[in-house]
Amino acid sequence: MRFSSLSKMITHRGLLTATFLLAGSLLLSSCLDDLDSPELPPAAYVTIFQGAPSAPAMDIFANQNRVNQNPIEYSQILPYIAFFPGVRDFRFSAFNSATSLLEKDFELKADSVYSVFVADNAAGIDAILVKDIWEEPTADKAQLRFVHLSPDTEEVYLEISGSTSPLAEESVFKSVSGFEELAKGNFTLTVKSAETNETLIQTGTLELKGNRVYTLILRGLHGEESGTKKLDLQLITNFINY
Repeated sequence: MRFSSLSKMITHRGLLTATFLLAGSLLLSSCLDDLDSPELPPAAYVTIFQGAPSAPAMDIFANQNRVNQNPIEYSQILPYIAFFPGVRDFRFSAFNSATSLLEKDFELKADSVYSVFVADNAAGIDAILVKDIWEEPTADKAQLRFVHLSPDTEEVYLEISGSTSPLAEESVFKSVSGFEELAKGNFTLTVKSAETNETLIQTGTLELKGNRVYTLILRGLHGEESGTKKLDLQLITNFINY
């Protein structure tokens, strides 16, 4: 992703508004177009998605600093947060608990944008760090990637209506595809088994707008027939190019 996109993410408010976690403080960043923006220190930007259906409501810490103000429930997302660059010790625990569910070190580089996806694991939960790299969005194009976070769902691929080739192939649990560019418009997105070509889940008609960067997440449990933890698709917006 170009630095101009990163700068706009910092200075405009959108669905995923940038916030700052610097020196332990949580500060909202905003901008008035007729005022000069202050010089910002070097930072990396991280959004966190809680995609582990078995996990309780969570507190998340980085180097002992609490990242969230409210407990993070399954399928919720924290907006992009700015961190000083370097190795950061991320700790995930049940809300108001001193016991860690997971601790993991992530190296964050200045002027880089990342996503952390929390997922189920045989031993509890896991967290995946992915660098978010997209092109400068344009008015007539959208960009979309696919994330597989369903622990009991086999390898899949993602079809998009009107296209002759899958948008994402050979997607296994905890895999994250790259961002793919497509024309804006109304689409149906279908997740199919890579082994049987059976349709596992399908969206209704979704409008993907230009100047947007999206992530489609396969989450939940294939074995659940109802409730909030059943297999589902969730679309989030990473960036809007105003």
